[in-house]
Amino acid sequence: MGQSRWARMLHAAAQAPTFAGSIRAHRQARGILGNPALTVYDNPRSFLMCVYNRDRALCHRLDVTDAPRLDRCQPSCANVARTDHHADQLLQHAQVLERQAAFEALPGPLAERLARRADQLRELADRHEHDRIHTQEPTA
Repeated sequence: MGQSRWARMLHAAAQAPTFAGSIRAHRQARGILGNPALTVYDNPRSFLMCVYNRDRALCHRLDVTDAPRLDRCQPSCANVARTDHHADQLLQHAQVLERQAAFEALPGPLAERLARRADQLRELADRHEHDRIHTQEPTA
């Protein structure tokens, strides 16, 4: 059995080089696309990383492409992984939404929707805190 998505995500975040060049040959492109360490995509708009595995991707139900649709990330997807930084961003965004929801001139239904979304983001951050992988033993 292959590496877990968490191991792949940690490896990619810690060791895989960031591609910042240009592809000059088909062989080079095949090498990059065939490298499983490079199938980790950061999605800052959804506060997550996609450790892409086509067979488990919720963003692709009928599509046949071999790359994730980062505009269609689903929090329940088996490919989702979060770093502590992503969890911190979730909490920061939840605070922003709560401040917006508390604005008195905002219509009630919109305020409720913003508050619900803030609660959802806090739940995702709490789940990350509960399920997170520690790379080092905590010091007392």
